[in-house]
Amino acid sequence: MTLSDLTPDTALAALLDGKVEVQISATNSRKLRAYAQAEQPQTGLADEFISVLYNGTVRSLTRPLGLFRGNLALTIYCKSNSDGTAKKKRIASMVTQCVELVNEQTADGYYFELDPANVITPITVNLTNGYATTVLNVEWRTVQE
Repeated sequence: MTLSDLTPDTALAALLDGKVEVQISATNSRKLRAYAQAEQPQTGLADEFISVLYNGTVRSLTRPLGLFRGNLALTIYCKSNSDGTAKKKRIASMVTQCVELVNEQTADGYYFELDPANVITPITVNLTNGYATTVLNVEWRTVQE
């Protein structure tokens, strides 16, 4: 694989897009969108969504260059309650589904697993944008096909 071919963010977003579901009422649910780096719109976002961004540098595992590894920040966004508190049960459900879909999985030439040294951040509410977030730190590496 060449440097210009590296798209672990796109592969991880595709692994999640439309596969994580939230229950919005007793009878209704919706599937979440997952956005790769630089693909998330600034307007028209749903109440819940996932953003996948590079988290640090990309390192080569070989010389000459060909196998790579790095980290991605998988951020789960969930609109806060009207009083500014987080919807903890909804976020927990999304985290559980993301872990099942991502940890120790292979997709599009990449192997993904949660970083055991830095797995998750606590839920944080941003009163400016009205979303509560938590971040899963995902290690990735290219696989030989």
